[in-house]
Amino acid sequence: MFDENTLQRFLVIMNQHLPVQRRSLAELLLEAEPSYEGKDGHRYRLDRKELEFIASLLEPSERSRFRLPILLMSDTGYETGAWKVEGKLEVKVMSRILGIEPDTEERMRFYYPHLNDLRRRLPTSTTVMFLP
Repeated sequence: MFDENTLQRFLVIMNQHLPVQRRSLAELLLEAEPSYEGKDGHRYRLDRKELEFIASLLEPSERSRFRLPILLMSDTGYETGAWKVEGKLEVKVMSRILGIEPDTEERMRFYYPHLNDLRRRLPTSTTVMFLP
């Protein structure tokens, strides 16, 4: 049904909302209207209450290394349609929010009900990334 080129074009279209560059939490907290630019050219606003909530889960020294938005990635390498987050600090935050243990210190797999919960709690600070 899909050849490789069609699939790649489809994924590019589905991921146009992704940030050109992820920005540090510390930097965003200093801005009056925190936001990031998407690959589609749109500016996406980040809710200050969400940023402050995430900051409360991190040590002050970690805030300059924590990048936003948090990328919630499809995990097609897993049979049952899982999602994942990667990165030591991202895993730390997601584990605390969801109350589940990560797979490793640098990677955490979760499922659709968790994705729903994350998107409900952090609608502007998270974004979904589709991977092949």
